[in-house]
Amino acid sequence: MNISPYCRNIYYYETDRMDVVSHTNYIRWMEEARIDFMKKTGIPYHEIEKSGFMLPVLEVECKYKKSLTYGDSFCIYSKITEYNGFKMSIYYEIYNKETNELCAAAKSSHCFTDKNMKPLRITKKAPELHEAFIDAMNVTFSK
Repeated sequence: MNISPYCRNIYYYETDRMDVVSHTNYIRWMEEARIDFMKKTGIPYHEIEKSGFMLPVLEVECKYKKSLTYGDSFCIYSKITEYNGFKMSIYYEIYNKETNELCAAAKSSHCFTDKNMKPLRITKKAPELHEAFIDAMNVTFSK
């Protein structure tokens, strides 16, 4: 499956007085990219939740390499790197769209729960969803 990355412009409110993007926004962007990635791979979040499942964040890490500033645009390439029907990890690379420089590399980890936040495996409860996640692990990006 070949999909496009999540891209957008940086908004002024995301920067500090030096026009540098605040580090906290990279985590927000990862969520935006994750939602976009899931939709493009045929697993929209609203459908997951409609099926009675949640995907809370367990852990986030981000390595900042080069600052983005007001006026820049960025693209985020997301990829599921781990999935076992119970937990999932997504890896992100955030690039300056104009220069193609890697600005941050990040990872988020998630687990599947029911609406009461009780952890569960989707392999038996939602085999079609499980297969969709397996397929999403084979995503490639068009540049």
